[in-house]
Amino acid sequence: MPVTMTREEREQFLGGVHVGVLSVASVDGRGPLAVPVWYSYQPGGTVNVITGGSTRKAAAILAAGRFSLCAQDERPPYKYVTGIWAWRAATPTSRPTPPAARSCSV
Repeated sequence: MPVTMTREEREQFLGGVHVGVLSVASVDGRGPLAVPVWYSYQPGGTVNVITGGSTRKAAAILAAGRFSLCAQDERPPYKYVTGIWAWRAATPTSRPTPPAARSCSV
């Protein structure tokens, strides 16, 4: 039976150590790009994803302006948190190297 987490529970879960699955619209017309990524998050803060500026993932995030991230726990009881974030460059560059994302909602 699905259980909905409170905002505080979602933030605490997202702040734990999980491999996230980042999904973003593909620049080249292929299906959406979905890749496992390491991320960091502090409750109330930003989601930070580190990737090289010349990767397909970075180009897709830059073009789309947003991405989805799903973090999950594979152990029972199964849990996951998913959200959509708008990206902003962590450093003042024209490419997201590394992109840091401001949370729209958790």
